[in-house]
Amino acid sequence: MMEIIMAFGLSLVFNYVLKVLGMKLGFVDKPAGTLKPHEKPIPYLGGTAILLSISPWFLNYPEYFFPFIVMWIVGFIDDKRGLSPKVRLFIELAGGFSISYIIFGYSFFDSAILAFVFTMAVNAYNMVDGLDGICAGNTIIFSVFAFMAGFSPDISLAVAGAFAGYLLYNFPPAKVFMGDQGSYLAGTFVGLLLLESWESQNFVRIAAFCWPVLLDLFVGFARRSLAGKSPLKGDRDHYYDKIFAITGKKKRATFFITSSIALFYALVGLLLPVTAIPFVLIISSVVQVFLLKSLRLT
Repeated sequence: MMEIIMAFGLSLVFNYVLKVLGMKLGFVDKPAGTLKPHEKPIPYLGGTAILLSISPWFLNYPEYFFPFIVMWIVGFIDDKRGLSPKVRLFIELAGGFSISYIIFGYSFFDSAILAFVFTMAVNAYNMVDGLDGICAGNTIIFSVFAFMAGFSPDISLAVAGAFAGYLLYNFPPAKVFMGDQGSYLAGTFVGLLLLESWESQNFVRIAAFCWPVLLDLFVGFARRSLAGKSPLKGDRDHYYDKIFAITGKKKRATFFITSSIALFYALVGLLLPVTAIPFVLIISSVVQVFLLKSLRLT
């Protein structure tokens, strides 16, 4: 358990330092209409602080180093200059294929499939980073349950600790954002475990641990497609936005409710037999989508 404490401590320090530097050097996320409704500029170097906090564990998991660094670079460029969706999609697909084929040694056919799995994970966590604490909370729960299930235990705890340290700065009202650089790191870690478990029944458990985020991606694509809009274009109808509206726009209440949902799905993935997990995920997803009216645009 020392990993989570060490990464948490490093994250507290790095987030503080980069919060100050971000404000001084202009690495800030400025308010911009519906998709960026915060009231004042907020430094977005939380993702860099998270990466630095995890870095010591790359010595034990060198196969994670290249994917994390590449996706952090992509996210940093996207934060600073902006990248077109097509460029990001190409990099993510190429990265997913390379990780599957070169690092994990899957066949060409499997790697082609897993390129899409990796891309879905990265984009899902990027899309869920739209309200204070939501992406960090989901990532912490995923990482802790990945550790409990025996997946990459050391670095799983380090990831949980790094995002927990960041969460203290991002807990509503946020003082720091992780930026695309941070949400890409969260999606990369989830994607790596999905790829790593591909040829085993554990793939189902990993999918359950991150199910609220993946479900939001699938439903979002369906919602925008049904409305005749581009499925790649962002909106303010994610599941956390629906909950945010129900709570009367209370960010902290929304954080605790979304974390409870993530905890429920994680417990399903950890405790149920593998054969029962898909059935429970489907039933629970239908109930959630119906209750939140997630297929409706507001």
